[in-house]
Amino acid sequence: MTEAKHVVVIYTDAGGGHRAAAQALREILESEGQYRVTLVNPYVELMPEMDLFHRLTGRRAEAFYNETILRDGHTGLVCWIYYMIVLINFRLSQTAGRRVFFDYFQRVRPDMVVSDLPMLNGVIMSALADYRAQNAGAERTSGVVLITDWTEISRHVWFPRGGGYHAICGTEDAYGQASRVAGLTGQIHRTQGLLLKPAFLAGRPTDQRAARVSLGLDPDKPIICLLYGSGGGRRMREIGLSLRDAPPDAQVVFLCGRDNRLAEDFSAVDWPFPVRVLSFTNEVPRYLGVSNIFVGKPGPGCVSEALAMGLSLLLDRTMALPQEKPVLQWLKRSEAGLSFSRIGEFRRLLARQLAEIQTKPEAEPTTHPNTAAAEIPNIFADILRLDAARSNRLKSESI
Repeated sequence: MTEAKHVVVIYTDAGGGHRAAAQALREILESEGQYRVTLVNPYVELMPEMDLFHRLTGRRAEAFYNETILRDGHTGLVCWIYYMIVLINFRLSQTAGRRVFFDYFQRVRPDMVVSDLPMLNGVIMSALADYRAQNAGAERTSGVVLITDWTEISRHVWFPRGGGYHAICGTEDAYGQASRVAGLTGQIHRTQGLLLKPAFLAGRPTDQRAARVSLGLDPDKPIICLLYGSGGGRRMREIGLSLRDAPPDAQVVFLCGRDNRLAEDFSAVDWPFPVRVLSFTNEVPRYLGVSNIFVGKPGPGCVSEALAMGLSLLLDRTMALPQEKPVLQWLKRSEAGLSFSRIGEFRRLLARQLAEIQTKPEAEPTTHPNTAAAEIPNIFADILRLDAARSNRLKSESI
């Protein structure tokens, strides 16, 4: 029996998308029976002492990002300053970080290293090159960057110079950016859509009425789903409470993520329409699968989930992080949905979308097929085959 390939997936808890992609990758690969997958957060498990942000502010970089930038909505200047500090941190700790990853690879002996986080990939892939060079039999170890954003916001944020790794891209824009990186020719793999957990790809329930009833929802009223990422936050509170003052002829599902305070506050409101309020839950695919309208921040992951389920999009421009602006640009080009910034604009556009639903209540939703999860096993098999062939070629040339 062939021994399972060991895949190390490097992720971050800054936002929920990176962890979700890492978990999706583990689920998909381990279901194949040919892989064993280790998830590692380097900021917590490998190099916590290198957190410059913690030394400057007393708060961990991931915690600041989740609480101040995402939850409290400081997505402009504060966010850019945060990114600058993180980049400086990586520059100052590049040599030490390279050694940390090298030592980690020495301990766990991976067959493949996959990064689904930005900014640190130059360090990771340099350490992997060191590991290959200094360990007999490690020449075949594959390096992969799995981009979880729509595009790079700046060159080499995701795809470092020098090559020596594979890139997996879920959008045409990201594919084009990777294609311009020297050394990646023949090592770029395109998927149809960003990688999502398979549960989001099963499609909408055939019996919508029964599915809604099973979740305690009215089978006959349109459903608006509010989801502002895994952190909930101030802006979700503002948008949610604006519905109380101008009640829609619909029911609303508030997915508050890990913001338990927001979930408690929403649960205490006397809403003039039916609501479901949930804190963090693994049932997001079920709720999206019975909803009609998605309201939230333009996160690449949650937007991809809503698109796969065929929801009408109503995205909040005020909450767009720098790396999320391309999602809004794509939204405008594709006419796949609408966006808003002011409360009045939100109410007007929501009323317009609800009117369209009520005019054609039996219309089938327009889904955007996402086949990334189905494509991943073949892509990984191709990567291992290509790198084995590369290693054999180099060995023969050295003889």
